[in-house]
Amino acid sequence: MNTLTKMLALSLLCLLLAPLAVRAQSADVYVTTQDNSALRAGPGTIWERLAVLDYGTTYQAIGRTIDADWIQIAYKGNLESGARTDFTVEDTTYGWVASRLLIWTGNILELPIDGVVTIPIARAAGPTIIIGPDTYVYEGVIDPSTRVPSPVSSFATVEVTGRLGAQEAGYFWLQFKIAGKFYWTGSWEVGVPRGYIQLPDASYLFPYSRLSALLPRNVRQANNTLSDIGGRWRALDAGRPTTCNDIPDDLVLIGFNTSDLNIEPEFAPSAIGLIEAQTNINAALAQFRSACQDSNRQLSADVISTALISVESAQRNLTLLSNLIVPYQRRDPILGNEPTETPAS
Repeated sequence: MNTLTKMLALSLLCLLLAPLAVRAQSADVYVTTQDNSALRAGPGTIWERLAVLDYGTTYQAIGRTIDADWIQIAYKGNLESGARTDFTVEDTTYGWVASRLLIWTGNILELPIDGVVTIPIARAAGPTIIIGPDTYVYEGVIDPSTRVPSPVSSFATVEVTGRLGAQEAGYFWLQFKIAGKFYWTGSWEVGVPRGYIQLPDASYLFPYSRLSALLPRNVRQANNTLSDIGGRWRALDAGRPTTCNDIPDDLVLIGFNTSDLNIEPEFAPSAIGLIEAQTNINAALAQFRSACQDSNRQLSADVISTALISVESAQRNLTLLSNLIVPYQRRDPILGNEPTETPAS
């Protein structure tokens, strides 16, 4: 691509993303558990469990895997009996938690890949790109004023550590790290690396994208719980027996941040719908637990009918919310005009 074409492409992308530049944030990243979570010795379920973190507790994040599926934290609490101490340095244990169980503040893309290495960990290399002396490179803020000289004097292969947007939106940004520093470059500069979609997306730094991503995640979680408890009540309504074993825990949704809703008020009705769905699902769960605790375990038609009203009300809300996901995603100024995720039904 010649210099004029590069400049035209850059100008177009900057016009699209000008109000949404990625700015350097505090190096401090904190994560909060959204469920009781296992603290593991390494990034994966094959690693031994060191402790169980209580719901709603907050810790400083120290590192991440290349795809940010696992986050390393600094943990100063008690370990399980018999847990190894290889991972503890000066009363701080550097353990790993699955990111799906967390919400966070700060920029996780700036966390060191692989974190604090207490024991050797092997991993596959992530997506790579080739950069050269003439590659357009940016540091901290993505706009024309923050272009910096390329950190290499000859062509080099570097590992991609994050992204902003996706190929469906046209041009998008890629983050890479070299010599201990993070940089950004454009996909029009280096091409689209295989496997980039698995990398963490910096779009969560923006309120609209955060809310747009939280909605399908919450709807999917709610649908899974509703499918279980709704199936049990419908079986009873049809005169079939059902089990009292493995009743799901109460549904705990990841709430929408109030400040984000103030900035993007179009998500407020969805937030209300999620709360109503959660309330009805948990009501159906409570009624079922109560029935199972009754020694007779014989239910009247009225009890079943009341529970089904809760189930059907939750289903109506979740169906409506599911239909809103794609329109929200198509309006996302970062992720572009193609939907990125829909919930499992």
